Amino acid sequence: MKTIFTFLAAICLTSFSFAQITIEETDLMMPGDTFLIHVDLSPEVIIDIANTGSYLSWDFTGLNNDESNYACYAPNDELEFQGEFPLSEFHTYGPGYIYAGPGGGSPLDNWGYMMFYTDASGLFVEGFYSDYGMGYRSTFNTPAELLMFTPADFNDIESNDTYWEVIVNENAIDYDTLYRRDVDKTLEADAWGSIMTDYGNFDVLRIHETGISVDSLFAYMGAITYFSTEVARDTINKYYFCAKEVKHPVITVHCDYYDNIERIDFLMGAIYSCNQIPKFDNHQLYPNPCKDFVILNNYKGKVEIYNSLGQIVKSIEDIPSIYKLYMHDLHTGVYYLKEESSACTRLFISK
Repeated sequence: MKTIFTFLAAICLTSFSFAQITIEETDLMMPGDTFLIHVDLSPEVIIDIANTGSYLSWDFTGLNNDESNYACYAPNDELEFQGEFPLSEFHTYGPGYIYAGPGGGSPLDNWGYMMFYTDASGLFVEGFYSDYGMGYRSTFNTPAELLMFTPADFNDIESNDTYWEVIVNENAIDYDTLYRRDVDKTLEADAWGSIMTDYGNFDVLRIHETGISVDSLFAYMGAITYFSTEVARDTINKYYFCAKEVKHPVITVHCDYYDNIERIDFLMGAIYSCNQIPKFDNHQLYPNPCKDFVILNNYKGKVEIYNSLGQIVKSIEDIPSIYKLYMHDLHTGVYYLKEESSACTRLFISK
């Protein structure tokens, strides 16, 4: 009898150690929210990432910070082209490769604006506006690409097929060339439980995103397509660990087709538009990319900023723990910020 009682007590204790949660629209990012994400490019965690079900636990403590990225969701109020994206409420700006939030099939090798919105059914990217790489143009996802569905409960599944396309060589007397990306994916809430990270411990719902993206080129004249070819094909296999009120995945695990872990993005700071309380760890700066200023958090002593040629363009002595550094006298580009006791941090300036 004592053995049975102990067994039942263990079951009850396990049940109360976890809480099954529902991710709702209020748990998604809003205009003005900013997140700091560290990236471990060679994770050594030992986790059976393919394990699904209830009452699971994951330990993601001790990840390495190989690079720091930001997801700054700015309101669209001052964008000249905001009328072209009638659904979007906020955006991120910069080269896509420094953005570590949910991004979908947007071109990550171009500078530009990614245009987001949320509604009762989830988080979407309506399209993007390119500054460089593809010229100054608006490109639209058809339909809008689903990044996170709501409400999301364990075992819920949503699918989304979308595409975007741009004309890369338009000539009235010759063939036109069109570049197209098709993204077909499924989002499944396949597990829930408790997660441990260096940012904190959370009850989470895990969303498994799987699918494929295909890039193609088409040569056409008028309504006739004369040539088409596939130029790239990528597998989509990511795991998002989402918690209540955090408004951003706590952990994002990038895997190959065989569920081998290739990269882990882990949340390490947040500023919410509703309260503006920073929670960044030591030696961080935001926003990044910046325009007129950057906030330095917990930098001490002497700080120097170098341009891409290795020349010092700014030098500041004995800064306070939180310091607003104005950048309006520097041109658009990539810079490096160095504090005496820390490694260099990439800083992107966009005017």
